Amino acid sequence: MSTSVIEPGTRLAGRYRLEEKVSEADGSTLWKAIDEILARAVAVRTFEPGFPRAAEVVTAARTASRLTDPRLTQVFDADNDGELAYVISEWVSGETLEEMIVSGGPLAPGRAARFVSEAAEALTTAHKAGMSHLCLTARHLVWTTGGTVKLTGLGVEAVLCGVNSTEPARLDALGLGQMLYAALTGHWPGGADESSLPPAPEQNGDHVPPRELREEVPAAVDEIVRRAMEIGAPEEPLTTPAEVAAALAKVPRTPLPLFAGLQSGPPPAVINRPQRAEPPAKTVPQPRPPAARPAAAPQPTAQLSQPPPPSTVSSPSTTAVSQAGQSINRPLVAAAAAVAALVIGIAAWQFTGGKKEANDDPGQGAQPTAPAPAPSATRLQITHAKGIFDLTGNGNPDSKVKPTAHFVKDKKPGTYFETDRYREPYATSFGNFLNGAGFVLDLGSSKQVSKVVLHSPPASAGAAFKVYVGDSDNRSLAPEFGSPTTLGTGTTEVSGTATGRYVIVWFTSSPPSGRVQVGEASVHGTE
Repeated sequence: MSTSVIEPGTRLAGRYRLEEKVSEADGSTLWKAIDEILARAVAVRTFEPGFPRAAEVVTAARTASRLTDPRLTQVFDADNDGELAYVISEWVSGETLEEMIVSGGPLAPGRAARFVSEAAEALTTAHKAGMSHLCLTARHLVWTTGGTVKLTGLGVEAVLCGVNSTEPARLDALGLGQMLYAALTGHWPGGADESSLPPAPEQNGDHVPPRELREEVPAAVDEIVRRAMEIGAPEEPLTTPAEVAAALAKVPRTPLPLFAGLQSGPPPAVINRPQRAEPPAKTVPQPRPPAARPAAAPQPTAQLSQPPPPSTVSSPSTTAVSQAGQSINRPLVAAAAAVAALVIGIAAWQFTGGKKEANDDPGQGAQPTAPAPAPSATRLQITHAKGIFDLTGNGNPDSKVKPTAHFVKDKKPGTYFETDRYREPYATSFGNFLNGAGFVLDLGSSKQVSKVVLHSPPASAGAAFKVYVGDSDNRSLAPEFGSPTTLGTGTTEVSGTATGRYVIVWFTSSPPSGRVQVGEASVHGTE
């Protein structure tokens, strides 16, 4: 059966009647359907003919079907043996975390902690079974109409999006931290395409912690977010769902509402948002791409509730003693101060011989005012990233460069910009198919650039590259920045001085492994 004739009323496997198209993207379609044998609603995902990852999706769905945690969406059936591949799973009805925030504002801190802790515990079960999510957003956590928590998209979502990771547990811990951040603040600290919530504010290249946006967030919950998202390079980051679940188990949590649609929390209008002009902060290395440690937040523009002043109520005896002491000591203190000032003045006059120094007169020999220090370099925001490559005369396009370029700016250590893997004898020359490959980083407007930092796995060590900075995204029109170099093991920095809107990272050779991978790119300089 071809998907071109699939429409409401179509039956799959002789029992699943499609009723309503829910969404459609990138070659797959999600339907609401009815299982006519069991008389229940189900979710059905179908794929266009020739969909390249249909077999992988079905395999992931079958693996997920073996998990029994009730907080994970149940998979009932999956098949790709016939002309049409499909996955049948539980129909989840309720409100996503994103919908809850949009309709009612951020959750109460205790409720947010309870909600995300359920997801963390469910993911802990999944990881023990060898499965991970890798694509967690506020859209994947649901409070159902039946009063239960559901985490959707396990296994399947990562395959559909083409996401893989060498550190799946760490990537899922980061996702849990991002969901908790959104639940507490109403802002999404991830990619703009992952949520309709307003983006989380940043300062010096790192996200502003929840407690600086919303003062009623308890310090313990704020600390969990910092550790899971590795904000400010914590000494003990949370790198697995199990660690996130254990940390959340130690903080007070309030019950979730009886059913979807009931939740409380201040509306977004009263969230305290810091001003954007912060002083430069100290850069601190961290396991994830280095980011400047957030400076102390300035006074927010919104009205803050201030702590009460020290109490002025005291016992009668204490007040009387205090007042008596003040009335006796004030004359003595004043007299002592006057005598001390006189003695110091006489000593100074004797020391200088009564002569006035030239520097005493600001009009004669005054020292010049020291110049103001130059602004410190900070991590600049990257608004967009795109992949580029140059074919040889008989070359073939690289299937990975363009689809994965955006991963260099998503602040997720386990997702990579990458090229196809090229084999010997031409592993280090892109298989003789490409003259080079790389990505372009758009800073949004012309900026002063002083450093470009790339983070890559050990297998990419040895890949040679150049950096260009200019106001054109064509490398032939942009000046070269710094000196050509090769990827090292972990972090590679290129320093220089240039001004431009675009930063172009251009690989002229692939590493001995045959594949270039970059987990994160950061650009440092001044606005």
